[in-house]
Amino acid sequence: MHSSDISAGLKNIHKDDMILLRESWSIINRNIQKIGVNIFAMIFEQCPEAKFLFPFTDISKRDSDSIRFHSLRFMQAIESVINSIETLNKIDPLLTNLGHVHGRLKERLNFKPEYWTVFRECTLYHFRRTLEKSSSIIVKTRKLFGMLDSTESSIDYLISLWGMLLDYMIEEMTMSFRADIRTRELNKNNWLQNEEEQNTNYFEERRATMKMQRTEQVRTSKGRNKRKSFCCGLQCFHFDQRYNHQ
Repeated sequence: MHSSDISAGLKNIHKDDMILLRESWSIINRNIQKIGVNIFAMIFEQCPEAKFLFPFTDISKRDSDSIRFHSLRFMQAIESVINSIETLNKIDPLLTNLGHVHGRLKERLNFKPEYWTVFRECTLYHFRRTLEKSSSIIVKTRKLFGMLDSTESSIDYLISLWGMLLDYMIEEMTMSFRADIRTRELNKNNWLQNEEEQNTNYFEERRATMKMQRTEQVRTSKGRNKRKSFCCGLQCFHFDQRYNHQ
C-alpha cells in the first residue's frame, strides 16, 4: 500500500516518500549532466517545435555547451525542490520566477505551457531508466510494499512520486506564467489606449491650431482688402495724383 496519497499532492507527502525521493535523487545526481542532456535530446525528438525556443543553439550537436547549460539548469531546478521538500513555500519564489521567464518566452518565441508536459514525460522516462539500474533504491522502495512486490511495482511507485513532484513544479510555474501573460496583455492594452488617447489629443490640438490659423488668415485678408479699397478710393477721387498705390 502506498505510504502517500498521490492525489493529495506534494505538500501532503509522507516522510518515508521524502526519503525515497532524496535517495533516488542522489542516484540521479551522479550522472546529472548526462541525464539532463538525454532529456533535452528526447524533448527535441518528441516535440521538434521546441527547438525554436533555442534560436541561437546548434541543436544538431547533442552535447553542445548551450544544451549542457540549459539541461543542467533544468535539473538544478528539480534539485532545488528536492532540497526544500519539507518547506515547499521556500521554493515557490523560484518556481514563480521560472513562470515569469517563460511568460517572456511566450512573447518572444511563442512558448506554450503544453511543452512542460513533454518535459515531464521525457524526464520520467529517463529517471525510470536510471533508477531501474539501482538495486539499493529498489530494495528501499520494496520495504514500503512488502517483500512480495515486484521490482517493476517498486519503480512504478518511485516514478509516481517523481511525477507528483514534477506536477507540483508545473502547476506553480503555470500559475505565474498565466499571471505574467495577463499582466503583459493588460499593459499592452493600456499602452494602446494611451497611444490612442495621445493621438486623439494630438489631432484635436492640430485641428484647433489649424482653425486658429485659418481664422487669422481670414482676418488678415479682410484687413488687406479694406486698405486696398481705401487706397483705390483715394486714387479714384484724385486726392493725390502722386499717391504711391500699394
